Order: sequence, then structure tokens, then C-alpha cells
Amino acid sequence: MSETLTNQIGEQLKAARQAKNLSLDDIQDITKIQRRYLVAIEENNLSVLPGDFYVRAFIRQYALAVGLHPDEVLGEKPPVSISRSSDLSRAHQDDDGIMRAGIDHTMTARSRLSNFMPTIWIGLLIIIALAVIWFVLTHVGTGTSQNSDGGNVSVSSSAVPKSSSSNTSSKKSSSSTSASSSSAKKLDLGSPETNASLQTTIFNLSDENAKRHTVVIKAQSTGTTVKVSDGNNAILLNETVSAGTDKTVEIPSGTNSFNVQFTNVSNATLTVDGESVPVDGATTAFWNVLFNLNK
Repeated sequence: MSETLTNQIGEQLKAARQAKNLSLDDIQDITKIQRRYLVAIEENNLSVLPGDFYVRAFIRQYALAVGLHPDEVLGEKPPVSISRSSDLSRAHQDDDGIMRAGIDHTMTARSRLSNFMPTIWIGLLIIIALAVIWFVLTHVGTGTSQNSDGGNVSVSSSAVPKSSSSNTSSKKSSSSTSASSSSAKKLDLGSPETNASLQTTIFNLSDENAKRHTVVIKAQSTGTTVKVSDGNNAILLNETVSAGTDKTVEIPSGTNSFNVQFTNVSNATLTVDGESVPVDGATTAFWNVLFNLNK
């Protein structure tokens, strides 16, 4: 939406509000949109708004409150409905069944390698253990033979500390692996905001846009239709998930925000990076869960 067009919209909405003798506080009570956002729309200060997702949504709510038709106010073809768009041109499904958009395949290869790391560690530990057993058997046998021939027990005893040292090294390696896996930081969702007017729950997260995030939607009962889009309105997933199945979407690093929308809300569960996310609106036709990753 151009700056000139937005400025004209702000003036048009303000004129319609004044014509109805309504204050900004009155509009806030009607739309449940914060007064500072209404002022920003009238003054064309869009940087105040919480994200691109809300620019048209707030303008539509404002227009309805002052008796204007939203599509006429916007002056252009309205954006594709958040619940009915079927544009999947920027999404694709990889061999592992995960829907991805714009994902760095180099990073994907690294991710697959990291999945094999536990198996590699186990294999190394088994090799070390076998080496220790072989070392003990061969050197203790030699020590016993020398002890029988010359009565010298020092050879036999010297093999024991080496075995003990190898076992200690193995234990330290195992402990290091456990400490590394337990130190992974869980995603802190904080306290969400709920905008009942826009049927949206908002999670404002700090400094999470530099990371990749994994979204899993699992359907229950009669299933659910789910749509996942980023802050640039790129569609990452848009399909019906059958009951008892789930879909996984990878959110690429560098994404500042993404939105997950459900129909049949009570039939779906949502997790982000393994953390369960509460989904409100169980009695509504659809509900949005917006994640701002750089607040």
C-alpha cells in the first residue's frame, strides 16, 4: 500500500469519524483497537503498528466503525482472505514430508547431520569400550605371564591405571554430551496478548528472528484447516489436516513474524520448538496465533 494512498485513507477515516461526531476514544471502544494505533492510522505513522498483518485489518475495523465500506476505503482489490487463500507458490514439500519456503539447503544438510550425532557418539563410545577391553585383556595377560616368570608384579599393576584412565575419559565424554543436550534453551513464550476483535492471540518474543523455528500442528476429531504465513504474507502451509495426523512447518531464520490460523479450533493442537502453545477461540469459526519474533 503506497504512502500517498495510506495518507488519503487516514484523512478519509478521520473525516468520517468527525462527521459522526465520534472521538478516538469512541472508536477504540467500538473496535477494541488501542487509541495510539488509531492515531497512527490517521497520521500515516504505520511504524507504530505491531506488524504488516495489522495494517489492513485495523483500517477495515476503523472503516466499519465509521460506516464506510472497507474495500472502497482501501481503493484496491482487497487482500486474499486469511482463511481461504490457496497460494502455495512459495512453499514446497521436501522428501521428509516437511513444508518449507525459502529454506537454505545447506542448513538442512547440517540439520540432518546433527540428527545423526547421537548415533555417532554411541558408536564412538562402543569403539572406546571395546578398545579398553582389548587393552586390559592383552596387557593383564602379559602382566600375569611376567609375574609368574619373574615374580615382578609391577607390569601387571601398570596396566590397571591405563584402563581406569580410558574409562574416566569415556565417562567425561558421555557427561559432556549429556551436559550439552541439557543446556539447550527452551523457547520462552512469555505472556500472550489476546485481541478478540481480530480473533488473534499475540506472542511478542525478543531476539528470536535470528533462529529457525519448528511449528507442528496436530489435528484431532474431525480435523482442521490450517494456514501458516510469514510477516511478508508468504504462504508456508495452507491445507486441511486430517484427524490423527500432523503437519510440520520450518520457519526460516531471519523471519520477523509468522501467523498460524485454524478453523475448527478445538480440533487442533499447536507446538513451537517443542513447546505447547495454547490456542484460544474454541467457539469461533477461526482463530489466529501471531508470533512477533523481534520485539
